[in-house]
Amino acid sequence: MKYKKILQTDIKSNYTNAKSNTLSSYMMFDKRLINVGDSLKFHLYINDYVTHMSLYLQSNTVIDKKHKNSLMEVERLYVNKEQKGEYEHFIEKKLQDTIESELLSIEDKRDIIYTSTSELTNSLYEDPNALENVQRSKNIVKPILQSIIYDDKAIKSFMKIIEYDYYTHTHSLNVSIYSLCLGSELGLSQTTLNALGCSALLHDLGKSSIDRKIVNKTGLLSHFEFDKMKRHPTLGYETALKIGITDKNILDGIRHHHEKLNGMGYPDGLKGKEITLFARIIGICDIFDALTTRRSYKSALNSYDAIYLMKTHMYKHLDMEIVNTFIKMLHN
Repeated sequence: MKYKKILQTDIKSNYTNAKSNTLSSYMMFDKRLINVGDSLKFHLYINDYVTHMSLYLQSNTVIDKKHKNSLMEVERLYVNKEQKGEYEHFIEKKLQDTIESELLSIEDKRDIIYTSTSELTNSLYEDPNALENVQRSKNIVKPILQSIIYDDKAIKSFMKIIEYDYYTHTHSLNVSIYSLCLGSELGLSQTTLNALGCSALLHDLGKSSIDRKIVNKTGLLSHFEFDKMKRHPTLGYETALKIGITDKNILDGIRHHHEKLNGMGYPDGLKGKEITLFARIIGICDIFDALTTRRSYKSALNSYDAIYLMKTHMYKHLDMEIVNTFIKMLHN
């Protein structure tokens, strides 16, 4: 994600004694998440030179107005990956404050929510068997859903900031956002939308169990590789059961998002009405995001061309009534 550039002033501080002192050992921290009165459970660093990190704020520092003002002059802040757990816990708690803040613009709110939930989604996919992922998926979906429900400009705002480079975690987050927006357009209840958002967020969970060389291949898959890849809905379904997901609709969306109305999909070859609403919605959003994101071996299609392709070449695969509602959502 792109961050707004703010000039960095010279700040005197001691170099950290962290085990690794390179940028790859740190995560960028969005200072807009910090408010007066917050007590940070992790150190914050600035990058003084090309490869050196300098300690800016100690863990357990309580933020006062002086801290807040000085933060405005810092271009970038970082957290050491060794404190990733504390950092992510802080993000999950602060997302609600972001939604309710009267000091942030709509654009800033959407940017913070997308960036923060993208990082949380990445961690979720790095350790798909973690039992806390059930709650984490809810924590990721909640601020996005609240934004969509309580702000009629939210859908348009999210469409502007969605990341158009393809990674499994950003793709999964994008599909969740599209699914929530589409589900809202279809008039689904808030309870149903919560479940839909979680199902969409976890729809590619099974890819974490497939050889990374296949998942990240920069070209067309061989028949053997595609057969391996086709296992990801089933593997994701099994992982979801393992971490304690029992909601049939969530499980169904994960397992059946690659089914097609003509029965030519996978893994179960479902046909017509056998394919439930969650699977239909997630399938459409999955294809649209895949078509409109860049990969090393293909350029991204614009929205119009992606929809045209779906309408003319996939009319036997997708629910065209839902596709038409998706078009209406994008147009609005």
